[in-house]
Amino acid sequence: MLVPVTKGAGNPDWTWDETLLALDLLYRHDGPIDRHHPDVIDLSKALRAAEIYPREGRKDNFRNPDGVALKLQNLLSAIDPTRGLSSSKRDKQTVAEFPASRKVELANIAATILYELSVNPAPTEVSDDEVFIEGQTVTAAHRRRDQRLRRRVLDKRKDMLICELCDFIPPPMTGALRESFFEAHHVVPLAEAKGHVATRVTDMALLCAGCHRFIHKLISSQRQWVGIKEARSMFAR
Repeated sequence: MLVPVTKGAGNPDWTWDETLLALDLLYRHDGPIDRHHPDVIDLSKALRAAEIYPREGRKDNFRNPDGVALKLQNLLSAIDPTRGLSSSKRDKQTVAEFPASRKVELANIAATILYELSVNPAPTEVSDDEVFIEGQTVTAAHRRRDQRLRRRVLDKRKDMLICELCDFIPPPMTGALRESFFEAHHVVPLAEAKGHVATRVTDMALLCAGCHRFIHKLISSQRQWVGIKEARSMFAR
């Protein structure tokens, strides 16, 4: 296969999210495909439509089919360095985190990223040290849904406001002040639902703000999903 010739110099580097999507495409075809393949064209369109990077910072050929096809070649070289083609540090990190043995999991994550980008083309910024392994897009979506469902969770549990991680119970005070201690948290990764099912109150945990930040940091630092039970076990050490 001929390596596509691109004029990508000056375009922003590929993000973790974008590289996950490219690696998923590589795995789905068991190897690179050229710029004319419909799936390469579709991924190019999706990345160009998204606003992971502001449009004013892009060149006209930003993430065009040539660029997507070249990224597949770069990722293949990260898998097999003997090919002699270049691959970035991010390419190597992505392949290391998601070898072919995890391609089904990666496919779920990729589907979630694409869905969330179609709903919200410009993902909310999340600090790097809190980003889940699924990327900025999924982490930001997780936060947005937490905030949207918080009122419903609080209404359901207003008679029993307790942190499900540390067992904190607020002191007697007005309802609004007692509620201010708490945030809602998904108990399963968003990638498992691919963004297409309605979230139920029973899918949420009620955590104090400190524990919510803690579990997000834990998920980010361990680079895998951490459940409430597993996080609680760390308090007993």
